[in-house]
Amino acid sequence: EQFFTELSKWVLHERGHLKAVNVQHHKVGETNEPSIYRINDDLEYSVEIYEWSGKSWEPYVADDVQVQFYMMSPYVLKTLSNDKKGRFFTSFKVPDVYGVFQFKVEYDRLGYTSLSLSKQIPVRPFRHNEYERFIPAAYPYYGAAFSMAMPNTMRVCAMHTFV
Repeated sequence: EQFFTELSKWVLHERGHLKAVNVQHHKVGETNEPSIYRINDDLEYSVEIYEWSGKSWEPYVADDVQVQFYMMSPYVLKTLSNDKKGRFFTSFKVPDVYGVFQFKVEYDRLGYTSLSLSKQIPVRPFRHNEYERFIPAAYPYYGAAFSMAMPNTMRVCAMHTFV
């Protein structure tokens, strides 16, 4: 009898019914949601998940909700932390790959309705003026180019002094 009672509560969404609201993502230190990210940006993702108790929506508490930053396959897979008040959140660095990504939360747990959230966002490379001016790893190449240019410069200067 108890099994059928619990089953009917679940089927009629009186128990185990989940809903997600207030899905947000933004750069660390900002509050507005951007329309595009740049590679290597630090970002934060959060979602609020509530469970129907039969009378009201109560904060859902779990430690196995995950978000994927996904483009054909997941580049980032993070378990979301929670504040025991229904808010799940994490932060991570955008991968060094540009293209069209998705934030995906696909949550299936026995006895609960499934959650499937998805939001698409493009990721762009650095613009030509956003790179470092001098790259430290390239100093040997700078030195080689300078050393190759020096003998030619001295030869040209020596020819001008004799003329």
